[in-house]
Amino acid sequence: MIIVCSLADQKSICQSVNASHLISVVDPGYQPETPHNIQNHLKLGFDDIIEIKEENTIYRVPGISSKQILPNQNHINDIIDFVNTWDQSTPIVIHCWCGVSRSMATAIFILCNINPGNADKNVRYMRSIAPHANPNKLMVSIFERYLKIDGQITEAFNKYPHTITYDCATTFAPVTIFKIKELKDFR
Repeated sequence: MIIVCSLADQKSICQSVNASHLISVVDPGYQPETPHNIQNHLKLGFDDIIEIKEENTIYRVPGISSKQILPNQNHINDIIDFVNTWDQSTPIVIHCWCGVSRSMATAIFILCNINPGNADKNVRYMRSIAPHANPNKLMVSIFERYLKIDGQITEAFNKYPHTITYDCATTFAPVTIFKIKELKDFR
């Protein structure tokens, strides 16, 4: 089981589903605590952006501007290596700030890694459960290179765009559960 949620929900979700693995993809400098029942916790810090823009100023500390950090190959390699330690016998929880972009990019990678050769089907499955998913496009493109399916996930998301939008400053996305057997049986 793959569970995607917001930062606000991750601790209670990890405890309620007895997850063994947790991936935190949040802003740089923020290190969420590891829930006591989690044996494996990957913490990554990068911004939810696809390019650095000079006009976008980020303030991690009030009044002090910070350099933007793009998701990069090292971050993706860390995710890939970490996911490869997960044996699928227990749930894995993935969270970002809102549960919409960085965490969903990680989730679609896991779905495509588990169910290779079916990018379109995997995206349709994700869409059927998470119409709000709007995966970080840069992360997706790096995952596509690793999976050797350049452009297939991106193309599928373009065919099946998100239909619900959240203002992540005020509202978090709902907890989303992807079941591996359900994915494989999905038509």
